[in-house]
Amino acid sequence: MPDWNLPHAISGARHLLEVAQGHGASIATCLHQTGIDAATVRDAAAEIEPQQELRLIRNVVAALPQVKGLALEVGLRYRLTDFGIWGYALFSSSSLHEALLLALRYLDLSAVFGELTLEESGNEARLRLDYRKLPVEVQQYLIERDAAAILHIQRQVGPRSLPPLRMSFSFPRPGYADRFKELFGLMPEFGARHTLFVLDRYALEQPLPQANEVTARMCEAECQRLVERRRARTGLSARVRDIILRRPAQATDMEVLAAELCITSRTLRRRLSDEGTTFRALRDEALMTLAEELIGSARMKLADIAERLGYSDAAAFSHAFKRWKGVTPGLTRS
Repeated sequence: MPDWNLPHAISGARHLLEVAQGHGASIATCLHQTGIDAATVRDAAAEIEPQQELRLIRNVVAALPQVKGLALEVGLRYRLTDFGIWGYALFSSSSLHEALLLALRYLDLSAVFGELTLEESGNEARLRLDYRKLPVEVQQYLIERDAAAILHIQRQVGPRSLPPLRMSFSFPRPGYADRFKELFGLMPEFGARHTLFVLDRYALEQPLPQANEVTARMCEAECQRLVERRRARTGLSARVRDIILRRPAQATDMEVLAAELCITSRTLRRRLSDEGTTFRALRDEALMTLAEELIGSARMKLADIAERLGYSDAAAFSHAFKRWKGVTPGLTRS
């Protein structure tokens, strides 16, 4: 799942505000109690906190209940250029499959709030969107927005239309369901157990005409550096992260780590909260960093990586890695 401690680019908020104003909502109503001002919205380089964007979404949804398909309209405004180096990395990928894997590896650089995972079997690639951890009142909006944005971004990366084989959404069938059929080329299943895009796995593998291996590598390296800069920690957070990085298998127990810092686990939890993070977030952040390094360079067996990081077996490590990155370690190596 994306790290909610990391900022979002202002472009998503700007798209939402433009659509909202087009439907008659005032900018004052939209920005009420968000901590975002008009000058920030106009600053292309500005960043906002995820909680600020969620408040903005709540405001707009409450102000425009009569506008059907609002989220779809907003999602179709997203452009590759909204995402800076992440967008260029997708565009220069060798195939849509590689672009999708890269997008999931660096999902923190996107505007996504939910958890996205990729499962591949036979001729199908299933992209699952899980937004259950988000506030109920914005779940459907964000699922619709991100589904439309994913489709629109895919069409900007790939020269050919790649409609889903099947689609399902976890929310009930809306009154504007025909908009989905028009947009995605098929009528999705509504009220399903999962929100799911089912894609043709082999079509995803087709080479892209604008692919550039050198550019793709340079862009991905910059994506990694950008994520690391955004995750740079100070204060107690930095000390906790450093301890886990030095001794991952021994330092992932909160009680043990708190004792090493000569404080109680309750104090550790409170002080990390004051710094805007949690022990689990720091642990996942550190272990994910180490896992990516070991998978990418050491060519160790997954069982050995799991043991080094303190997991009981390769299956437990693979489950954790999929939760972090949306794909299995095997897909990352392939």
